[in-house]
Amino acid sequence: MRIPTRKIRAALLIPFFGATLLCAGVLLTLNKHVKTVNVAEQSDPLWITSQLQFEFLRLKESINNYAFGEVSPADVELRFNIAWSRIDVIMSGRMSVLTDELNVDNAPIHALKTTFEQLESEILAFPPSEASLAERSQAARAVIGQLNAHDLELRDFSLELAQSKARLMADFRTVVVSLSHEIAYLLLLIFLLVVIFTAFLGLELQESRANAKNMEMLARQAESASEAKDKFMSAVSHELRTPLTSILGGIQLLRAAYRDALDEKAFKIVEIAQRNCERLLALVNDILDAQSILAGKVHLNKEAMDLNTLVESAVEDCQAYASRLDVAYEFDRKDRELFAVVDQGRITQVLTNLLSNAAKFTSKGDKIRVRAEETGDWIKVEVQDHGRGIPESEFPNIFTRFHQVSPGESGSTKSSGLGLSISKQLIEMHGGQIGFESVLGRGSTFWFKLKKGRKPQNCSETKPQKVLKAANA
Repeated sequence: MRIPTRKIRAALLIPFFGATLLCAGVLLTLNKHVKTVNVAEQSDPLWITSQLQFEFLRLKESINNYAFGEVSPADVELRFNIAWSRIDVIMSGRMSVLTDELNVDNAPIHALKTTFEQLESEILAFPPSEASLAERSQAARAVIGQLNAHDLELRDFSLELAQSKARLMADFRTVVVSLSHEIAYLLLLIFLLVVIFTAFLGLELQESRANAKNMEMLARQAESASEAKDKFMSAVSHELRTPLTSILGGIQLLRAAYRDALDEKAFKIVEIAQRNCERLLALVNDILDAQSILAGKVHLNKEAMDLNTLVESAVEDCQAYASRLDVAYEFDRKDRELFAVVDQGRITQVLTNLLSNAAKFTSKGDKIRVRAEETGDWIKVEVQDHGRGIPESEFPNIFTRFHQVSPGESGSTKSSGLGLSISKQLIEMHGGQIGFESVLGRGSTFWFKLKKGRKPQNCSETKPQKVLKAANA
């Protein structure tokens, strides 16, 4: 039974990411507690509150000494400002954050600050040292009385702050232990998931290697089968071509020598035999050409040729075939010579394929337009028919080997499906391009382009040598 390793690995990702997110959440929680403890340690609330109490007591002592004339009003004012600065430290900065974090009520500090704001004017209005003892004592008692009202509140605030910090440290130790356990469990879970994930990944890699070996073996088998098929087709085609050529020659001789001796019915049978023999020979030649091109055994004998003359000759050669299908070619020849360096036989083969295809798919009684023209550095040859056109679904496969499109109204039989594939390969071997445009119901235009060449010196216009290459696209 095949283990669905890919699905299992995908399923393992869910708990893996879940555990990772939980671990991140635990670390964030721990970081929050660490920050709170850092604030508590760096602020040192016990020292700050003890300093406030100390300065508070020294302020009251300084006021009492002032009453007895031992210190001046300026000394009292200095102590008052120092004590007030301690209040500001508690109500701002890190101490303010810490009291909020510890949920400590700092109302006593607010009340003390309010009292200090009220006492500021009274302390600044203390009688000078030269004033009488009674005046100084009266002013001092008024201030001392208001300060004494905060003694108990200040002690309670310091005690609550100390207890809150102690609880914070105890809670922090508990949280650290708990979160450490959680992190350890989560890391263990992540480690196990990674191990399981890696194990299934290894299984999948082994399976992939096995599949790759099987695919490689199947590819070798397919390649061997293809080579065997190609060799078989090539051998059969070679074996068929010799007797077919002899049979065709005999039929042609019979038709020419005994034309008058044969009645109409017998002569018709000879004609049918000749056409079918020619078609079969063309099929054999196409198969051999396709095999030779695939094997890289086709060599081009290039020379400078006038494509106008080459096209005109191909049209003349195919005219009899078109006449049997009740269609005609119309070659729009330009006066200007269009030279290109080509293999005459192979380009004639391409032209014959395109011309015969156009005849097959053109409506009876219609004309096929053929033209060659110069477009920049290229010479473009077009064969335009007015048949039923090609459906768009067929476009990608038009130049595929053995692909066939149903014949047109001419009723021509289906071909081997090799002609267009061979034509494409031959044009590309010339460094050219081949393509088509087609509109369903209006017809198709097949074209190819070849690089423009120079006319050779002392070139006399000669009719291209005829290449007996039957068309089967």
